[in-house]
Amino acid sequence: MSTGRRIGAAIVVVALVAVGAVLGLRTVLDSLDSVPSGESCSAGGYQLDTQQAVVASQMVGVVLTRQLPERAAVLVLMAGLQESKLRNLGAGDGDRDSVGVLQQRPSQGWGTIQQLSDVHFATGAFLTALVKVPGWQTMPSADAVQAVQISADGNAYAKHEPEAQALSDAFTGAKPAALNCVFPKPTVVATTAQVAAQIVADLPIATPTTSATSISVAGASWPTAAWFVANGDRLGVESVAYADRTWTRGKGWRTTTAGSGAVVATMHQ
Repeated sequence: MSTGRRIGAAIVVVALVAVGAVLGLRTVLDSLDSVPSGESCSAGGYQLDTQQAVVASQMVGVVLTRQLPERAAVLVLMAGLQESKLRNLGAGDGDRDSVGVLQQRPSQGWGTIQQLSDVHFATGAFLTALVKVPGWQTMPSADAVQAVQISADGNAYAKHEPEAQALSDAFTGAKPAALNCVFPKPTVVATTAQVAAQIVADLPIATPTTSATSISVAGASWPTAAWFVANGDRLGVESVAYADRTWTRGKGWRTTTAGSGAVVATMHQ
């Protein structure tokens, strides 16, 4: 082989190695897209921050407490995504006198500013109006939401349906371990009694059993596990165990060999 051909062959080999390296790196990066990083959460490929996850957990908790079908959770989440991006907006942060996660207006009879600033109250007000809409279970989702919200552009809700469905699947437990949050360390660490009181206020569950470092909820399932994960940053949850899965704040969900019949959350030490 001539010197020129050897050089040409060497260039081809180097190019192929470089391409392979790039493709390999791209594969690794693509695999990381579905894993939350920093202080963030993901569900069904959709990203949200820990504050949005808290709001979503509270909204779906109201649906579960009222024993409404999952469709109700999808619809109220669609409204929340469009109206506030799942943020509990204060007075003056929204349009005109709109307030809260659903941007409901006191002047339109939804409630007082203080009431509508409570995610539970705001969600409950939406659901009370929703179940009065004839055919809400089967009509197009955006139409059902618009019948409640009476927005200037009712079509805007439709684009949020896939994300709302993914969040609903995660928080209702339709898909196990579907909510994954990762954060380097909790913002604060609450007492186990405080955590127990908050989850009982949000979800229809039995009274938890607490120790100095853990909260155990017998008879609970994936909605309870998802709540602990969503609220982990603001309350100081270190890990959550249920069935054959364990979640930790630094790594997310992992499959484990030892199963748990109760949902057990351990606090950060």
